Amino acid sequence: MKTYVFLADGFEILETFAPVDVLKRCGAEVVTVSTEKDLFVASSQKNIVKADAMLSDIDYKTADLIIIPGGYPGYVNLRENKEVVDIVKYFLDNDKYVASICGGPTIFSYNNLANGTKLTGHSSTKEELSKNHIYVDVPTHIDRKIITGVGAGQAINFAFKIAEQFFDKEKIEEVKKGMEII
Repeated sequence: MKTYVFLADGFEILETFAPVDVLKRCGAEVVTVSTEKDLFVASSQKNIVKADAMLSDIDYKTADLIIIPGGYPGYVNLRENKEVVDIVKYFLDNDKYVASICGGPTIFSYNNLANGTKLTGHSSTKEELSKNHIYVDVPTHIDRKIITGVGAGQAINFAFKIAEQFFDKEKIEEVKKGMEII
C-alpha cells in the first residue's frame, strides 16, 4: 500500500504525521511530498520538515492513497496548487482514496470536486463545505473513497480510519496495542 502525503508551507504537524506514523506501523509505504521550491517545508507552527520527495519527482498514479492535511495556510496553498488539484481529480476519477482533514477538505469545495459528497472538516469550514457538499458534524467520515476528519484533536482517529480501509482488523489491533490505545 503506497501513500503520498502532500506538504505545503503552513501544514499542521499532527494532521500530517499521525497518518504517516499509523500507516507506517501498519506496513504501508508512506512518502511525504513537498509542493514547495525544495524539500524543506514549514509547518503552521514554524517547524521545518524535510519531505521525502518533490511533487515533480513522484509517479502519483502508483499510489493507493493521497492525503491532504490541514493547517493554515497549508490547506489554502494545497487547494490553490493546480498540480495537487489535478492529482486529486485523477484519484477521484480512478476510484482511488483521498483523505483530508481540518481545512484540507476545502480542496473539494474550492475546486468544485466530488459535489454532493458527505464531508466533515474543521468547524470554521462548515459554511464553505456546505456549498456543494453535505457537511456532516462527526469526527471522521467516509463517503465512497473520500475520508475526512475535523482537525488535529482527531488526528489519530483519522489515521486509523484511513488504515482500516487498507489493513485487516488484526493488524489495526496490533498497532493500537503497540501505541497503548487499547
